[in-house]
Amino acid sequence: MTQANFPSEHHRRLNVLAGSWDTSITMIETDGTEGGTSQASDIYAWMPNGYFLVHDVDAMMGAQHVQSTEIFGVDQASGAFFSRSYDPDGSTNDFVSRIEGLNYTIIGKVQRFSGHFSDNGRMLEGEWTQLQGDDWRPFVRIVLKKRL
Repeated sequence: MTQANFPSEHHRRLNVLAGSWDTSITMIETDGTEGGTSQASDIYAWMPNGYFLVHDVDAMMGAQHVQSTEIFGVDQASGAFFSRSYDPDGSTNDFVSRIEGLNYTIIGKVQRFSGHFSDNGRMLEGEWTQLQGDDWRPFVRIVLKKRL
């Protein structure tokens, strides 16, 4: 859904994600080397009220088909975004994220993301890290390319 009016300027910043993306996912092995590569489709669409952005993921991770949904909202006071993902194993994960200029960060209890949009907003590259014991370790690199 194309959004013409936004409830706040914070919602407008979140709009950079709206649309359909082709995603490449590269696993990072425990020794830091690149592992296998998988493909995904990410679709971000505004709910009719314009307050929430829905993110649907359809990915092949090796031989495993993974589908999940995430819903974003805006904390108007801080300008941060909050989201909850609903994962195929029945679990949920809560995140707080920020888009500042071309930088995009996501912070969760056991996962984090640091990425960067291209100047035209049509590509997003970054790395997810995951908490293992007391250490944050990289586990995937992603490249999202917005479909025309």
